[in-house]
Amino acid sequence: MATTVTSSKNVTAVISEERRASLRRKKIRDFFQGLFSHAIINFVGLFFLIPFVWMLVTSVKSDQDVFHTPPRWLPYDNVTVNIGGQQLPLYNVRTENGTKQLALVKIVEGTGTFVDPQNPAQELQYEIQQGTTKIAEPIMHISFRWRNFPDAMERGSRPGVGASFWVYFKNSLIIAFFTILGTLLSNTPVAYAFARINFPGRDLLFIIVLATLMLPYQVTIIPLYLFFNDYLHWGNSFLPLLVPAFFANAWDVFLLRQFFKTIPEEMCDAARVDGASEWQIFTRIVLPLSAPAIVTLVVVNGLWVWNELLIALVFLPSDDLKTLTVGVTVFQNKYNLNVPVTMAGMLLASLPMFVVYLVGQRFFVRGLTAGAVKG
Repeated sequence: MATTVTSSKNVTAVISEERRASLRRKKIRDFFQGLFSHAIINFVGLFFLIPFVWMLVTSVKSDQDVFHTPPRWLPYDNVTVNIGGQQLPLYNVRTENGTKQLALVKIVEGTGTFVDPQNPAQELQYEIQQGTTKIAEPIMHISFRWRNFPDAMERGSRPGVGASFWVYFKNSLIIAFFTILGTLLSNTPVAYAFARINFPGRDLLFIIVLATLMLPYQVTIIPLYLFFNDYLHWGNSFLPLLVPAFFANAWDVFLLRQFFKTIPEEMCDAARVDGASEWQIFTRIVLPLSAPAIVTLVVVNGLWVWNELLIALVFLPSDDLKTLTVGVTVFQNKYNLNVPVTMAGMLLASLPMFVVYLVGQRFFVRGLTAGAVKG
């Protein structure tokens, strides 16, 4: 009997040890699987992050450092010296007496005029480069040129036509606000009708609405321009950009419809039994429960309108009506493509939507995935 009890205990101990070993192996396997999955996600995420980081770094670079080969991630600027009240860049110049640090005054046809900081009265001339050999090389140090940001706002100003960075910003804000307002007012009731109200031909009409997604808006830009400009005489105003937002579009209707269909029908039926109308059900039950989808709609449409270039470029030719995206583009063409200042302007232009996305991101994924399985 004692032998049987001892044998049972040994078997139990062996089984317990095997279970612990199995759990340890599972934990190790899950750990490495999670580590590998996160490594892949982070690696893929770098492809989306690198352009933004490059724009951020370039926005604080000097003009000279932008075209440095090979490119550098950290911003470098010239080391300067004050001579006669002017900040002149220092160069390492190969002279007959060895390499000297000289201040560059000007460059004319590849020949630089330099002065010695110790003896600024005497000017020296040296070729910047002979063949593939550099005679004079600038002395650089890590420096963040923060003044690119105020330069981006100031250089875009053209008081004669009432245009400036802040005018562009105001125009973008007005268009984004009324576009989002029109999108919410027009798409929510249409989506509710497709999701909850049974009427003849509903499904066929919904398929026709979805079919319009296959028609890119670039195809309709010329008919729209002729219609708004020649027929309605809305040229050079915000109306061609604002009025279409108050008419439902297929993508937003589809997104909201899928979310509305996830709301239990029993709640709406109970409200109908209590005497609620469809409008009351829509405004007091469905809309309050649809915050994730509505926030998603605001974020997606806000990003699209804020970054829109083609439509704003076609319908808003006046300088005082241009949006921020178009204003930055015009700024590039008019000011000899100052890359760091242009990047600073683009970074400033993207900040508002970046903040909007950060605020609404927790609703964003829920709104996009709603109805992915059921619908």
